[in-house]
Amino acid sequence: MSKLSKRVLKAAILFVFGILLLFLIFRNPLLHYVIGKVGDKMKFEKGLTLKIGSSSFSGFSTVALGKVSLIPQSGDTLLIGDTLRIRPSIWTLFTGTLRIKQVEASGIQLRLVNKKNGSNYKFVSEEKKKEKAEKIMANGYSYFIARLLDRAFNFAPQKAEISNASLLFVNDTLKREVRLNKFHSDVNSVKGEFEDVVSNSLWECSGSFSQTAHKLDLYVFPTSAKKCDLPLVNELTGASISFDTVHVELDGYQYSNHELKVFGLASMSGFSFHHKRISEDSIKVKNASISYLISSDANSVMLDSSSVATLSGITFKPFVRFEMSGSRKYSLNLQTDTIPATDFFASLPQGMFDEVRTIEADGTLKFLMSFHLDAAQPDDVVFDCSMKKNKFRIRKFNSSELMKMTGEFSHSVYENDRYIRSFLVGPSNSYFTPYEGVSPYFRNSVLTSEDGSFFYHNGFNEDAFRKSIATNYKAKKFLRGGSTISMQLVKNVFLNRKKTVARKAEEALIVWLIESNRLYSKERMLEVYFNIIELGPNIYGIGEASEFYFKKLLQP
Repeated sequence: MSKLSKRVLKAAILFVFGILLLFLIFRNPLLHYVIGKVGDKMKFEKGLTLKIGSSSFSGFSTVALGKVSLIPQSGDTLLIGDTLRIRPSIWTLFTGTLRIKQVEASGIQLRLVNKKNGSNYKFVSEEKKKEKAEKIMANGYSYFIARLLDRAFNFAPQKAEISNASLLFVNDTLKREVRLNKFHSDVNSVKGEFEDVVSNSLWECSGSFSQTAHKLDLYVFPTSAKKCDLPLVNELTGASISFDTVHVELDGYQYSNHELKVFGLASMSGFSFHHKRISEDSIKVKNASISYLISSDANSVMLDSSSVATLSGITFKPFVRFEMSGSRKYSLNLQTDTIPATDFFASLPQGMFDEVRTIEADGTLKFLMSFHLDAAQPDDVVFDCSMKKNKFRIRKFNSSELMKMTGEFSHSVYENDRYIRSFLVGPSNSYFTPYEGVSPYFRNSVLTSEDGSFFYHNGFNEDAFRKSIATNYKAKKFLRGGSTISMQLVKNVFLNRKKTVARKAEEALIVWLIESNRLYSKERMLEVYFNIIELGPNIYGIGEASEFYFKKLLQP
């Protein structure tokens, strides 16, 4: 080694030693300064007041904090903590990126209060949200998401020991608490236990985590004998969720040249979900999984089409894209594998499609859907949905009632979920009017106002449906529907009238079954429709309407 090299090495060692010495001498004043700066930043950006009862160094680089609290400008205390010990990576401070290596915490409580007079966690103003949106647009979606992931892994310590921690949710009518009894993580494993204090249900999480490799492999499952809902989900979202096991794996991410790729997979078993806007009953799925690739560039975020998902026995490739280049653009494509028809129906989730899940059939089915909407040109919305069949033939309906319109049947009327009355649709009812007995003027007027192409379409009017999507999007509320007479008939005869996503999906599938397999003639469908349609207050069917308005019974 040359003399110059020795001098440089000696100078470097002395420099590092000097920095460490200065750090040891001034670390407590430096700590107080940093805490003050963090507090000022939180107050300016979030309107939060940070209070710390005591702060000092323990050992070489571990920071010990006592009696920590976060208080919004208006509202209840958001966070309190008895003791918190944090060991950051000293060397990362020199790179400008802080990474937490180890955390020990006890007596931590996060309090979420949402009452009529205010909330302590909705402290981000619309102005700050606008600033955040402008920052995303300035740097690009990929950069923003990559920064979030980097921060998440940097602040999630490789080693952690947490006890006596809890999450408290309070509103005007209830108080719920989820307690983290214990949590431990190290270089080899992650393991924790949390408890719903009200229901006394216990949950466990276990797996592995790598801070430096940016990987996560985590299982969450209930350990209680009785199946129970995931805590706080209902209070925060209005939904109820339970499951046997959920597995989430993040297999790393790559960011370069303004492009981000996130890899991983997720799966669940024994899944049950309920939300009144989605379905009247709980939707149950035996098992589901997805192997995903999430990609992002400066202007868009998408679930790549190379992702593969399974829902019970159905395998499909989803593609979802949100783009913000000039205007918002939304895209969705779904394509299932070709699957034996009986397996297709049996794999549909319980709680929706219940009228068709037990169908046995020959042949194969394949579902395809394509959707694209440009917010700047909503009238040009693209929506195509089809079911491809090959040698498809229904062998047996089992418990399905889809063939009940072949003869006389009882029809029940509900309005706003309230039972009105029931009546027979058939010759036994004196008001029943066969198709031939309906005036052609009445037929044509109904068809003109409700569904002019009824005799020519296969149950769906794609153009009317696209127009309804554009109209409702522009109005930001539901103004126009795209239902055909076939869809109205199925809704009234086979399903309830609640406007839920599940009912609409089941309605579409039943319409396809009836129309594409010619279970009923168009004339029979119109005949039933004319005899159950509401034509006045508590007046159902053309026969009742004729007597009510004209004091005359229609003759067969």
